[in-house]
Amino acid sequence: MKKTLLMLALLGAATATYAQSSLTLQGTVDVGLAYSKGSLTSRTGLLSGGNATSKLIFRGVEDLGGGMYAMFWLESGFNADDGTGQPSNTNNQPTGATPAIGAMTFNRRSIVGLGGAWGEIHLGRDWSPSYETFISKYDPFALAVGLGINYSGGINPNQIRASNAITYLTPKFFGGFGANVQHWFGENVSGTPTSRNGTGSGVRLTYDNGPISAAASFLQTSYATGDAIYRNIAGSYDFDVARVSFNVNNDRQGQLKQSGWLVGLTVPVGVTLLKASYSTIKTEQTGEDPVGKKLALGAVYNLSKRTALYATVATIRNSGGAKYATVGVTTAPNKSSSGIDLGMRHNF
Repeated sequence: MKKTLLMLALLGAATATYAQSSLTLQGTVDVGLAYSKGSLTSRTGLLSGGNATSKLIFRGVEDLGGGMYAMFWLESGFNADDGTGQPSNTNNQPTGATPAIGAMTFNRRSIVGLGGAWGEIHLGRDWSPSYETFISKYDPFALAVGLGINYSGGINPNQIRASNAITYLTPKFFGGFGANVQHWFGENVSGTPTSRNGTGSGVRLTYDNGPISAAASFLQTSYATGDAIYRNIAGSYDFDVARVSFNVNNDRQGQLKQSGWLVGLTVPVGVTLLKASYSTIKTEQTGEDPVGKKLALGAVYNLSKRTALYATVATIRNSGGAKYATVGVTTAPNKSSSGIDLGMRHNF
């Protein structure tokens, strides 16, 4: 009898300990048929991530008591059309780029951290401060053929993620304000002209309250050839019958300067979400100033809470010597490009 009571007590203690922790496996599988056309090349085939990035996520939280908790988040992007992994970057520099196609990597996020009423601290590869301004809250598509052209003209490896990063996120305060402060390391040997390459810092301020959402970010990464600097703002307002959004960016690396903006609209109609965006990017250089302009239209039909069918069409117009093109193709200067995605997305 005593042994039985002891076993029950131990089982109860183990159950209580387990209840204080959580482990979640989730992800997305997204595959579509994609067609892109430029003046020089065209492409037809399957595409992974036309509506949402195909990904596998492992995340967990452990209650440490006193309002403190430990957490981790491992997120791997993969190409669902062929089963391969996606590239990452080890040092926030072109030299740290992993092979374009390979085994599974936790390229999207790989962090461990502590949290509490005071906020969270993360260590590892994390979303950079400018990431927030390009997500679907502000760009209705945020991926594939519909992605705003002002993002696709990015000039630096850590515009959206940074490796070897230390991140602090504040809790929400004053009715919806928050902040993200981050520093990342290039991890080069000291005493060389490139020792600071890939090292930088950034900050993001956010506001989310009811129908209003806004974000502003600044980040700077050191390079011997000239620092990479990003300045972004974004906002959206949800009218229930429709949501309007925008983002604006002003980027620089060395003598190369790029600026652009996007306006977006999403309209729910029953189980269907209609989407539209118009975006533009301009590069400042000697002589002509290349300009790209993009219009994207799309619809997402939700078969359930987890499964959806989608269609997106986009067209790009170039001027000033620009040659921006839709996914996977090339176009000559001042020529147009267009594309379409038709696919299925399933969250699990």
